[in-house]
Formats: sequence, structure tokens, C-alpha cells
Amino acid sequence: MLNDTKIKQLKPKDKMYRVADHGGLCLEVRMTGAKLWRFRYRFLGKASMLSLGEYPMITLAQARKMVEEQKLLLSQNIDPAKYKVEEKEKIKLAAETTFKEVALEWYESRKDKRSESYRTTVEKSFKRDIFPAFGSKDIKSVTPYDVLKMQKDTLKRVSKQMNHGTGESTAIQNRQIVNSVFIYAIANLRCESNPAVSLGQTVERPPKQTARPMTSTEKECFNSALDNSRSTEMVKNAIRFLLYSMMRSVEVCRLKWEWVNFEEKLITIPPASKDQMDRGERNIKMNRTHLVPLSIQMLKILENQKIQSNDEYVFCSVFNKSKVMNKTTINRALGSMGFETLTAHDFRATASTLLHEMKFDSNWIELQLAHVDKNAVRGTYNHAQYLDERRLMIQDWCDVVDGWGER
Repeated sequence: MLNDTKIKQLKPKDKMYRVADHGGLCLEVRMTGAKLWRFRYRFLGKASMLSLGEYPMITLAQARKMVEEQKLLLSQNIDPAKYKVEEKEKIKLAAETTFKEVALEWYESRKDKRSESYRTTVEKSFKRDIFPAFGSKDIKSVTPYDVLKMQKDTLKRVSKQMNHGTGESTAIQNRQIVNSVFIYAIANLRCESNPAVSLGQTVERPPKQTARPMTSTEKECFNSALDNSRSTEMVKNAIRFLLYSMMRSVEVCRLKWEWVNFEEKLITIPPASKDQMDRGERNIKMNRTHLVPLSIQMLKILENQKIQSNDEYVFCSVFNKSKVMNKTTINRALGSMGFETLTAHDFRATASTLLHEMKFDSNWIELQLAHVDKNAVRGTYNHAQYLDERRLMIQDWCDVVDGWGER
């Protein structure tokens, strides 16, 4: 059996060792000199060991008393190790933690693997709607009514803003963020129920607006309106390049110089890397190689952008050249030009409609738009097909665009 004198005489060795007391109690001596109490026992025939604390913070008498407590649990067919974990969980669950504290913890745990736009969206949702509603409440006391009221307040806030819709999408987005926070909270023993889980149908998502071709009036005045726009040359170039190329806004905004080959008059957009995918970033919607032949007009824009942009991105942020251009910049610029109902995505619908009317092959048009082939196998290998034909088509298309508004 141990006593205080024997314990004090125990010195560290080249490896950890244990010295027994009695009744399953032993003292573990680490190479660092630390001395830890351990209780060895069997439960349902399986050998286990339980940590009781460090000597001398836990005295020999206290350690022996703790062993008797563990034996009492064993006599009631309770595993001491499992009981200890459950008690810790109860204490953690009983502790008061605000929704804001847990939400920020959730956000920190995932933000590094999410895109910048996602991070901005979550931060704005927290600041504008979620935290003002119940951020200071104990997360266990947040009710379905709190979440429902937050959604209604979001609808009111957004509907008061000019040109921001009626807020359904934002309200749904906020509820989804709250739902994710509660899933995290339950998994980390901060609460036991999710008040957002039953509110999935409380706000109906508005009908999705599909892209539409530009009207005759819009085409007639587009070039003049763009030339006279107060937008920067960077933004004007991005708009023209978007219209000429039939690319998506995100593809133009993330376009890198390393993908541009002036000699071959070709852009090759590669699939996103695994790190990019983990951050929620894609170079192209379906994440596959996409080839974009360059017309004379597109090459001219790229030459001009060599002066305007940074060394990485063709179209960078107007206010911070180290960042990519925000895809909403283009739609805002179109609005300031008088095209309030026209979006960048409508350029693609316009090109598709007019090129089909001009009797170009549908396969060429679909490849130019980077639409996925319904035949998955064929779609994997045909990204380079019709490249020569598409070169002629894209040049004709650019010439058509330049002719809008001419008398």
C-alpha cells in the first residue's frame, strides 16, 4: 500500500510506470514527473481504467474515497467511465451559452472551407437579422416563435429596400443558417432541440426567374448606353466580354490570365482543384474543362485589360485590384445604364436565341454556353469538339452585337 512518504520518493524513469495501492487504485508516474491517480476495474468482463486526477491536488485519502464511489457505481451495474462522461455532458448542457456564442463558434469551424461570398452572406445574416433577433438569448431558450419572428422581420426589412425584392429568399437563407447552427449545437451538447427544424414551409420561395432574351429596344440602345455609362473602363470591358463570350458572370469574374492563350486565340478554363471545391469555389458551373475561342473584339478587350487589371485576374475589383470583381457589379452597372430588368445571365439567353435563329448548329451553341451533355460519357470527351466551327460562330456573334443600334 502507498503512503505520502512512498509517493514523494517515486521518481520519473525512462518510461511511464505504475505503482499499486489497493482495491484497483494505482499511481501512474510519467517521464515528466507528473503523478496521476488511476482506478483499474472490470465491467461486464472487460478491463477498464479511469483517471481520478493528479497528485498532490488529489490526495491519497481523496483518491481512496473516489475509488469507493466508483465501486458503489459498479455495484449498481453502472460503468464508472461512462457515468463520468455523462456527468460532464450534463454540466456542459446546463451551462448557459448565448446563441451568438455558439453561432460564432460554428462559423469559425467552417469558414476556412467556404467561399468569400458564403462568408460574406453569413456575416451579413448574423449582423442584420439573426443576432438582433435572439443572439443574446441562451441557445436552449430560443423557440420556434423566435425563429419565425426573425423570418417575418427579415421580410419587412428587405421589402423596405429599393430593388431588393420582397425578402423571401433572404428569410429562407437566414432560417437555414439558424438550422445549421442548432445542428452543430446539438452535436456539441449545447442544447437538445432544434426550433428551426419544423419551420421549413413557413416562407415560400418565390418563383425562379429564368433568363430571357434582350428585347429589340434593349439591343437597339445597348451599345450607346454602355459607351456613355459612368462605369469604369474595367466594368465596361467586363460587360462587353460577357456579352461577346456567352460565359457566365462568375466565369468572367474569376477569369485568370494563365488561362488565356493569345497565340492560339483561346481561353481554357480548367476544373477547380480540391482545395477550391472545399471552399465552395468553381471556375465553371459544372466543374469541367471549358474552351472559349476568342474573337477579334474579345482579343482587343483582353489587350486593354492588361493595363487595367492585376497579374492574376483579367477582371479584378474596381476598388481593390488584389481581389476578383464581384459578379453583382455587372448587374448594378446594367441597372445604372437604364436596364433595370436586364441581368448578365440574359446575355446568354440572347445569344442562344439569336444564334439558333441564324441557323447555327445547336451543338456548337450548347458547347459555347458550357451546357452539360446529357450523355455523361460523351460530355466528358467532347469539350474540344467543333472548336473551328465555334470560332466562326463567335466571330459572327460579336459582329452582330457590334451592329446593334447602327443606322
